[in-house]
Amino acid sequence: MRSAEIKGLVVFSIADGREIGKVRDLLINADKKAVDYIIVDIPNWYFGSCVIPFNMAEGIGKDAVMIDTENIVKKLNEVPAAIKLVERGINLIGNRVLTRKGLIIGKISEFFVNEENGQITGCELVDNNNVDKGIIPTNMTLTFGKDALVVSNQVESNLLSSIDQYTPDPIPPSPEPLVVNVETTADASPLSQPETVPYGNGNGNGNGNGNGNGNGNGLASKKTVELFEQKQRDYLIGREAKKDIADTDGSIMIHKGDIITKEMVDKASDADKLKELMLYV
Repeated sequence: MRSAEIKGLVVFSIADGREIGKVRDLLINADKKAVDYIIVDIPNWYFGSCVIPFNMAEGIGKDAVMIDTENIVKKLNEVPAAIKLVERGINLIGNRVLTRKGLIIGKISEFFVNEENGQITGCELVDNNNVDKGIIPTNMTLTFGKDALVVSNQVESNLLSSIDQYTPDPIPPSPEPLVVNVETTADASPLSQPETVPYGNGNGNGNGNGNGNGNGNGLASKKTVELFEQKQRDYLIGREAKKDIADTDGSIMIHKGDIITKEMVDKASDADKLKELMLYV
């Protein structure tokens, strides 16, 4: 949905069917590139704005935002996370669009929100005369800033004509099944056999002639894990970190904006932070 389609929607409580208020604005979390809170105007409320966590909305439809109960609505000044987002002031609409090389290619006229999870999927790009140029897919953006949206240098060749064309970054490919071929002949010696052995069930005992009953389960599964981890590493190297990654002591080992190197991947692996890093590139 366009952000403008969400703003102005009536908020209803499912518990009692009562109208709570109307959506006034959306609070953007720049680090997640998502909407975290819905700001709601409530009639006869004179003591500040109220918010609803986006993930607490049961449904956001064409005509209304549905929540379980009115208890979900909180005063904005009582939600520290929402206050921080207000202070950061990320609005997107009207922001200039800058490439990594410092070229201004236009400005943002609108942005699209996945109504299921709050993720921002794209931003409409217009020129200085407000002529539409296309939609910037979120996976081509580098930074959601207060004054500018920073994008990849190749963004203009990757603009979408419709948000329906948007597809998120692909998940790293799963490792191919490990196929181990072991050919045995009467003349074969142990030295001529491949290093890996097929899957089995028992514990292997070999004799001096090289004849034995083995289970390659441990070895084969180990190689499968190693292959998958290598694919993860290959996927990470050269990508940009979207947030700070800290080690177990809280020290930042990879900073937001860093281009991931092999050494950084090794550090993340040693600190058991590889999965976290995968989520923020």
